[in-house]
Amino acid sequence: MSDQRSKDAYRASDLLVWNQTYETPSTSLKIEFEHAYSSVLLPSVNITCKIDGAEAATQYSNTLISDVSVTLGGNPYSAYKASDGSYRIITASQSMATSDRCFFTYNAKTYSSAMSATTLAANTRYTLAPGLDLDEYSLDKAKVGDLYCKNSSGEGYLIPGDATALRTGANCIGIVYSTDVSRIGAAATSVLSDKSVTPHGLVMALTNASDGCRWGEYNKDENNNGSDGTPFKDNTSTLQKQYNNVDGYGETHWIMENHSSNLESTYTAFFHANRYGTADSGTEKYAAPSNTTGWFIPSMGQWWDIVSNLGGIDLTGYRNSTENKAYISDAAPIAVANMNKYLENISGATTFQQNTYFWPSSECGGDACFVGFSSNGNLSLSYGDKNYGDCRVRCSLAF
Repeated sequence: MSDQRSKDAYRASDLLVWNQTYETPSTSLKIEFEHAYSSVLLPSVNITCKIDGAEAATQYSNTLISDVSVTLGGNPYSAYKASDGSYRIITASQSMATSDRCFFTYNAKTYSSAMSATTLAANTRYTLAPGLDLDEYSLDKAKVGDLYCKNSSGEGYLIPGDATALRTGANCIGIVYSTDVSRIGAAATSVLSDKSVTPHGLVMALTNASDGCRWGEYNKDENNNGSDGTPFKDNTSTLQKQYNNVDGYGETHWIMENHSSNLESTYTAFFHANRYGTADSGTEKYAAPSNTTGWFIPSMGQWWDIVSNLGGIDLTGYRNSTENKAYISDAAPIAVANMNKYLENISGATTFQQNTYFWPSSECGGDACFVGFSSNGNLSLSYGDKNYGDCRVRCSLAF
């Protein structure tokens, strides 16, 4: 039977035979059945990932793959998934050819792989491990949720976000939260261009740069009512402007350059962002790779992308709103739970919690924007006192 996906179809494909000769009649017969066909078991798929030129072999559990089928002698067989997670087929005894293939779906894409050729004899179970050279995880194919890592040469590379088998021990420094290059911002795009790096997306850091700090000087308007203060000339005073403000790199570095003398005393959010990934802050393991912008505080619009793409909150209806702020009921626990799914299996990562607030790089006149995961369940897209000291900082980089 070619379609053996169900347990009944798999069992019905088997054939038991008895072939014994008795010369003397007997009152009892000893019947020993044998399987007329071969059984092939596929416990896992061995995949060699080519990660920007570097190879990393790993064994993918069958929990990550689906729709397994095998072609033997030109005949297709849809495999049965057993309770132990392995895939199995029953087939006629035959000699396997190099053209025989295993097909499977991984990460919504179908691949074919050669198997170790052998002769399939009757009444025998064979364990075959398909192998695949997979050149999928180059930077230009980044996806939201991918793990952004750093190699020994100090360059960034990606591994797939759902490859949990790769997370342990991986040199991961962040999670991809956007692959829309228009959301990187002009200043960050310019920095990547100067490094001859093609823009691919944005990454959220695994840990906080600070668990409580001030944005800046109390009631100080960095743009002097629109007269100067690029990139702060246009106050982020409406939800529409919040969404469209994607200049986190430009805002972060403007503050760092124009308030360098009092970063630590007054603009402490930017002080901690400036130290993130350095030995001085104890976060040198998260030093930004050379083929990135380096860490910066994400703007309000980039925080929208974190909440939307990693947090699973649909903010589409707020993008054109002229309201000053939004408090979205019951969205905070959903966003926190969804974002933590990307972080909870990564060693050393800091998960999100309710009753916490984060500073973006964006201001609203004498106040600064913030994103809040309130204890009452509200997701807050708002602004408040720049001197408030309990907001946290989670950095971002563009790659």
